[in-house]
Amino acid sequence: MARSAIIALAAGLGLAMTGGARADEDVWPSLQRDVFDSRPMTENEGVIQIDAPERAEDAAVVPITVRLSPSFKEPVKSMTLVIDKNPAPVAATFTFGPAAGTTGGERRMSTRVRVDSYSYVHAVVETADGKLHVAKKFVKASGGCSAPAPKDADAETADLGKTLVKSFAPAVDTTPLREGQIMIKHPNRSGMQIDMETRGYIPARFVKDIEVKSGDDLVFRAETGISIASNPNFRFTYANAGDKPLTVTAIDSDETKFAGQSAKEPVSQ
Repeated sequence: MARSAIIALAAGLGLAMTGGARADEDVWPSLQRDVFDSRPMTENEGVIQIDAPERAEDAAVVPITVRLSPSFKEPVKSMTLVIDKNPAPVAATFTFGPAAGTTGGERRMSTRVRVDSYSYVHAVVETADGKLHVAKKFVKASGGCSAPAPKDADAETADLGKTLVKSFAPAVDTTPLREGQIMIKHPNRSGMQIDMETRGYIPARFVKDIEVKSGDDLVFRAETGISIASNPNFRFTYANAGDKPLTVTAIDSDETKFAGQSAKEPVSQ
């Protein structure tokens, strides 16, 4: 099954209402088969680290950071973030371009996700030579995908798609990596939330595609879905190639397009 299809699985077909996997069921083997065509993976070799709370304070907004060890010098082709027990397990797939940065320093990607039940989170990194590296972290959280929608629907959609983009100046100009951040005003509705007035399900609407460039060079493209929390937020490292502006274009599942660009002067850390 294509990754983009798995990303939208619950939202498009309503599978979220079928009960999902049993609490004690290990779904990773089937996900590895369906998402990665059963390709071999190297696990726990110190390449990847996942930072996530052991027990989330809010299952609808769980912070996740994936780190690549500075000693890992391989160019990275893509990274896939999988929340095993979520109705749509593939939270995001990032495909990296030449401006992502390849050597020196710790490469990072942070975001906020929904976790629907106690689950492993897997990060799968594909290097340019086609090899897959994987790490996992267990997160105790439940109900994140069906957490109640805000009572004020108008406030939720005010400034829909407003996109803030920041580029952070490195402490030292010769540092090979710098940081960027994207914040998109969007409810990212999962299709599992209940309208308290009608008692029906609120239709899914979520940011599905994001493209980030540094000047004319691609940093990454991301396929995202309902497992990303409301108001999608990504903080990431990328190649320090001077003060080129970061530009972002995004499209949601209603085919509405959004865009933003960082200020001419980078933000101090």
